[in-house]
Amino acid sequence: MSDKKVLAVFASDKGAGDVKRADIMSKAGHFLAGKGFNFVVLAQNGEFCVPFITSARSAGADIKIIADEEFKIPKKLADIELKKFKTSAERYAMIDELSDVFVGLPCSLLSAKFLFEVWVENQGKKPVILLNKNRSFEFMRGFVQDVVSHKVRHVEKQIQHADNIEDLYNRIKKLV
Repeated sequence: MSDKKVLAVFASDKGAGDVKRADIMSKAGHFLAGKGFNFVVLAQNGEFCVPFITSARSAGADIKIIADEEFKIPKKLADIELKKFKTSAERYAMIDELSDVFVGLPCSLLSAKFLFEVWVENQGKKPVILLNKNRSFEFMRGFVQDVVSHKVRHVEKQIQHADNIEDLYNRIKKLV
């Protein structure tokens, strides 16, 4: 990867949820890649964000996939750098090492869980920005305010919510 800032993106096109999320992922990937970011994504337990990766790659971004050992990369993405690790702790440490900011896109609850696990495993060192499009992360907003805020100083700076892709970008730029 180049010297560009790297966003760890957590999203999935599987599971129940907003039917527009694949479109949101595609738009976010294209927009953020066009702004000069590279990406690292997690592929674990069948969760993966093909629409995001496809659009970010078409806009010129470098992407690394950090995966569990069972992950099989789709043929159309076979040229993307893939690193497999046996344990989640190894995967989470690599994501933390490679990224500057954690970004949550509207996705499945399992992807949101993985984002939180990666953040906690690495002692909350990286800021988190959640794209709260269609109120997809309202449950996390409540959790952060009611639970996390009692343990993490200045949690409002560490975990932020963006209302749209442009707001997401502006918040990222302030952090990196």
